[in-house]
Amino acid sequence: MIRVAIAEDMQFERDALLKCIRRYEQERGEVFSCTVFENGEELLRGYEKGFDILLLDVAMPKVDGLTAARRIRRQDDRAIIIFITSMVQYAVQGYSVDALDFIVKPVGYTGLKLRLDRALAKIAQSKPKRLEVRSANGLCSVAVNDIRYVETYNHKIIIHTADAQLLTDRPMKQIEEELSGQPFFRCHTSYLVNFRFVDRVQGYDIEVDGQMLPISRYRRRELMDAWAAYLGDHI
Repeated sequence: MIRVAIAEDMQFERDALLKCIRRYEQERGEVFSCTVFENGEELLRGYEKGFDILLLDVAMPKVDGLTAARRIRRQDDRAIIIFITSMVQYAVQGYSVDALDFIVKPVGYTGLKLRLDRALAKIAQSKPKRLEVRSANGLCSVAVNDIRYVETYNHKIIIHTADAQLLTDRPMKQIEEELSGQPFFRCHTSYLVNFRFVDRVQGYDIEVDGQMLPISRYRRRELMDAWAAYLGDHI
C-alpha cells in the first residue's frame, strides 16, 4: 500500500487529485491510502512519518507548500515530494527540498500519472532487494545487502551472510543474473563477492568480511576496475 498526503486548500483541486489517483490505482493495480489536508498548517500539525508521497500545493494560506516541505524534511528525508502550482517560477525552489517534480495546474490525469510512475519507481528502488532461495529448510528470503559472498561447493551453492550459511541448489549463473545491478562481482568460477564487504585486494586474493577468497587470473583486471568504480561512487 502506498500512503499519500495531499495538502491543497481548494476543494475542487483536492477532488480532482483524488479522482486521478483512484483512476491510477485501478490501472496500476496498486492500493493508495490518501490523507487530505486543507492547508500546510494542518499538514504539519497532523504529519507523521510513513507517508510515501506528498502532493503539496505551493500557494496555500497560513503555511505554504514550500515552507511545509522544508519543515517536514527536518524529520523525514524519505517521503517523495511533488509540488502542485499555478506559478512555475516558484516550483524551481522545490528542488531545495529534494522534490521529485512539480505539476502545473489545472492537474490532469496524464501529468499526474507520469509523476506517480516516477515516484513508484523511486520507491521500488529504495526498498531493500531480497533474494528468494530454496534450502533444506524450505523457501527462504535473504536481504541482498546481508549477503557477504556466494560460493560453489560440491555442486551446491552456499550463500554466506553474517548469521548463516544457506545451502541451495540454484545455479550460480542464475543467482549472478538476479543480482545484476547490485555491487556483486564474480571474482572466480566458485565465488561471487559483495563489494560492500570487501576489505582489500592483495595479489590474487580478495578479503571479504575477514575471509580470504581467490581471484581468477583472467578476472583480476576487470575486478580491479569494478572495485575502483565502486569505491569512487561510495567515498
